[in-house]
Amino acid sequence: MTLTAAVIGGGPAGAACAWRLARAGVRTLLFERDPEREKPCGGGLTERAFVALPELRDLSLPWLEVCEWQMFGPYRQSVTMNLGQPVRILSRRELDGALRREAAKAGAALVFEPVRRLAPRVGGGWQINDHAADVVVGAGGMRDPVAQHVGMALKREEQAVALGRFVPGRFPPRIITSFLPERRGYLWWFPRPDHASYGLELPATRFDTATAKKILQEFAAKHLPGVDVNQGAPYGWTGPAVAEPSDPLRRYAGPDWLLVGDAAGLCDGTTGEGLSYALASGVLAAEAIARGEPASYERRLRADVLPDLTKAAHLQPKFYRPRLLAMAMWLLKRSPTYRQISRELAHGRQNYLTLRERTLGNGPRICWEALQNRVDDSPEIAGKK
Repeated sequence: MTLTAAVIGGGPAGAACAWRLARAGVRTLLFERDPEREKPCGGGLTERAFVALPELRDLSLPWLEVCEWQMFGPYRQSVTMNLGQPVRILSRRELDGALRREAAKAGAALVFEPVRRLAPRVGGGWQINDHAADVVVGAGGMRDPVAQHVGMALKREEQAVALGRFVPGRFPPRIITSFLPERRGYLWWFPRPDHASYGLELPATRFDTATAKKILQEFAAKHLPGVDVNQGAPYGWTGPAVAEPSDPLRRYAGPDWLLVGDAAGLCDGTTGEGLSYALASGVLAAEAIARGEPASYERRLRADVLPDLTKAAHLQPKFYRPRLLAMAMWLLKRSPTYRQISRELAHGRQNYLTLRERTLGNGPRICWEALQNRVDDSPEIAGKK
């Protein structure tokens, strides 16, 4: 009998999972309640995203290649870094839609309706609205019905809240971020081909709408001259900010259910990057289901993904210490070695597990370079499209 898998949520995690499942010959239902929505996030694809899903390289996606990253920190510091390889930034509507189309080409059935009913079936499997499935994948983000059903929905203290706007226009290919040490959050400006995603993210327990709007306006007035950030569509949403991803009490899969992407809380607790983890988890889930071993997904996740995410979560409080953040930006300006490590971390080629060891091992060189101050402090601009 042919296995049927239902994937709830057509974002990167769910669509990548459905694509791989359909290619493996699994009968696949991909549920998406709002296929035209624009997901509020930066939308940057790093090298780690292409490693997670190599097929991305073969898609004709309308992205903007950006190599320049400008950062603002405490004590009025700023630094502009050349990322070497570009971050490819695009609308989430474009990315998610392209992945769903590829899943459909591979044989997945797209079901454009909200999940009104999710319940175990007598004898095994699941009932999703009027559809039956042997296994279900929760890829529906922070309000994922599978996570809620199995008691794994994220608590308020495990969430972050974001507020921002999609600002229409064509802008220089430059990512801008500003760190807020006192609130353990950050602002971002990610230019896309015909608009920019501008927003702020703070821990849910520290979020206040009026304060967030004030911070956004003050930053725009100071660092985005001539840009009317009040035009365009506003957005707000919640995302994962899990402090202990490897907690043994946290479940990611059972005999006939799996959680991927934001529904599983898979997000870098320091940078907020989640796209690459969404794609990676979707692929791992598809492989486990295709083998007929859905529960093995959690073992792979704990071995291959969660240790690094846990390290990132533990680093987050230290990262936002003002003096440590200021020192990091000072070194970014003056040490080529420190910048190279930071570039690789941004692209996902350097993990968090060996970051401290590598940085300390290069400590003498980094200090010597910084003290010599041989690096030109002017912005590095390369790889512009």
